[in-house]
Amino acid sequence: MEQFLAFFRGLTLQQRFLLLGGTGLVAGTLWVFVALLGKADYKPLYSGMVPAEAQSLTRRLAEKNIPFELSSDGTSVRVPADQLDKTRLDLAAQGPLQSGRLGFELFDKPNWGGSDFAEKVNYQRALEGELERTIQSIREVEAVRVHLVMPRESLFTEQEREAKAAVVVKLRGARLADDAVASITNLVASAVDSLKPENVTVVDAAGNVPLTPGRRGRHGGSSGGFEAALAQKIVATLSPVVGEQRVKASVTVEEDVTSTEDTQETYDPNSTVVLSSQKTEERMGPGAGPSGVPGTASNVPSGQQQPAATPKPSGLDPGQVLRSESQTYAVSKVQRHILQPAGRLKRIAAAVLIDDAVDVKEENGQKTESRRKRTPEEMKQIQELAMAAIGFDAARGDRLAVENLSFQELPVERPVAPTVPQRVVREAERWVGLLRYVGLAALFGVIYLLLLRPVKKQVLMAIREIPARLASANKSAAALAAGSAAALAGASAAGEEAELMLQQELTETTSDVKRATVLKKHLVDKVKQEPAATARLIQNWIRKSEVRP
Repeated sequence: MEQFLAFFRGLTLQQRFLLLGGTGLVAGTLWVFVALLGKADYKPLYSGMVPAEAQSLTRRLAEKNIPFELSSDGTSVRVPADQLDKTRLDLAAQGPLQSGRLGFELFDKPNWGGSDFAEKVNYQRALEGELERTIQSIREVEAVRVHLVMPRESLFTEQEREAKAAVVVKLRGARLADDAVASITNLVASAVDSLKPENVTVVDAAGNVPLTPGRRGRHGGSSGGFEAALAQKIVATLSPVVGEQRVKASVTVEEDVTSTEDTQETYDPNSTVVLSSQKTEERMGPGAGPSGVPGTASNVPSGQQQPAATPKPSGLDPGQVLRSESQTYAVSKVQRHILQPAGRLKRIAAAVLIDDAVDVKEENGQKTESRRKRTPEEMKQIQELAMAAIGFDAARGDRLAVENLSFQELPVERPVAPTVPQRVVREAERWVGLLRYVGLAALFGVIYLLLLRPVKKQVLMAIREIPARLASANKSAAALAAGSAAALAGASAAGEEAELMLQQELTETTSDVKRATVLKKHLVDKVKQEPAATARLIQNWIRKSEVRP
């Protein structure tokens, strides 16, 4: 301790400050990293959770006495790395995390004492909970509530009740696309018995109704669905040209709700055809009719005929002949029977809104956007594409309006950006494992620069100064030997023999290093034997050095 105090007193103020500061820095760094290395390495167990899921997860971990860390925003939970796999298996055995209302796990435990009404209510609650979980898996949906009106069947029509559903969604700072609304509607309608899509209402947290039920119309279906299909065709056709979310379309379909029946018969007087023809010939008075005796003889072949009867006198009048002909004609006829059911398409009216064009320019590595109105040529091409998409027919009286207007961004609820300390803490939590080893390497670097490097320099300097010090030691040893011989002339015989042995060893030794070693050994022995004489000798040297100019 005295040597350290003597060493510390011999330092300058700057050297003392550097020594104390370096020692404190090294000690503090060692303490920090020893604490970090002694701490368990935590890895994410679940991330991107809602607060209800995080609460359920932390409750399960606390029941199992598993250490965990909850992120500052409450969306992710971390556990020690050596317990990560086992914890996941244990949680999977307990079933999915419960967030919001329960699903069909309500029926995991049978309720033997429950009534039929209670079972129906629990089934409705379970179905609502399962639908909420499924809808919440959509990317834009942050939270959702589903309310169902179950159907009621009855023998009497007036006592029956249709199934209905209402869905309220909270969005993640974005707009719910029409496709997502249609998906939610069809999903709910398919999950509930006898529920029609037009009886499903979807609203957002702000009270906006993205999709309303369509009216009954074409072919007994929903004209709203047909109009939505035409509008979707326009959007799908123009989106690749003008960009996503830069085109809006609205279509109105006018239908003929009356049914007609028409029967037509058309005759062509210039086109006739003979259907039947009849000719008649009658003879009256004498003639060449059959003659002879009636019977067999008159009908036998000619070879066996009897002699012809004697002709009548030529003075009689010949017989009369009456001929008649009858023909039936038909006129060409076309008969048509036309039946037109209700819901015939009469005309289509469509309105299309196009946002301004956006030109992107890159200058000095930075992209800038500028908005401009679309040219007439572009609007004409867009109009032709829209007409082809809906099957535009001018003869039917269809109308199509295409306008270029600037879209206004709707105010949406955006997540609050994390502050700088929160971002630093979040990044530190992500890289804490790597930072430990990097910090340990930096610690060794600091120790090397502050401690090992200066010591290394001192050692190297001492090694370089060895030859000079040896030469100086030889001179000092020689002077000390001469002075010792004069001062110790009256020593004992043993001392004289030691001096003789020293001189003999010095004479026989040629190497400077060996000579210095021999001198050092004899001087140490001499000092131990005669400390008082050695002290007086050193005092004389000090006085002489002070007297010298």
